[in-house]
Amino acid sequence: MKPFALARVLQLAERQIETQARAVKLAHGIWLRARGRQVRLTAVRDAHIVQLASELRGGVPADQLREKNRFQLAQAADRQAAQAAIDAAYREWQARLAEWMQVENRVKALRLLEQRYLEQAAIQGKRVEQRQHDELVELMHGRAMGGRRVR
Repeated sequence: MKPFALARVLQLAERQIETQARAVKLAHGIWLRARGRQVRLTAVRDAHIVQLASELRGGVPADQLREKNRFQLAQAADRQAAQAAIDAAYREWQARLAEWMQVENRVKALRLLEQRYLEQAAIQGKRVEQRQHDELVELMHGRAMGGRRVR
């Protein structure tokens, strides 16, 4: 029987799914790092708020207060940028994941076709063997009957 016609396609799809899996892992890592950065920025903000609260109890000159306000605004902008980076990384991760899932479904379908092909080939192989066996038995039976006949 001929080899599985889509074997090369399956092989290429399996390579593609490996490549896609690496891309998904990379995108997920980028998303996790972006979230980690946001957590660090939030911790810095919280520490700054605690420090500012203690300083405000004792009184702070207006110049220092303006500088602290600028610092807080810069931190807020950093946190917004971090959130935008998280959102972009999440979208990228999900897009890569969707691509990987499509390729994975294609590989599953090709593997199913290959399995069905191999099952069909096994059935045909058994039929050929049975047919050859039956022909051999018939031939041997014919010889055995032919040898007993006397004319």
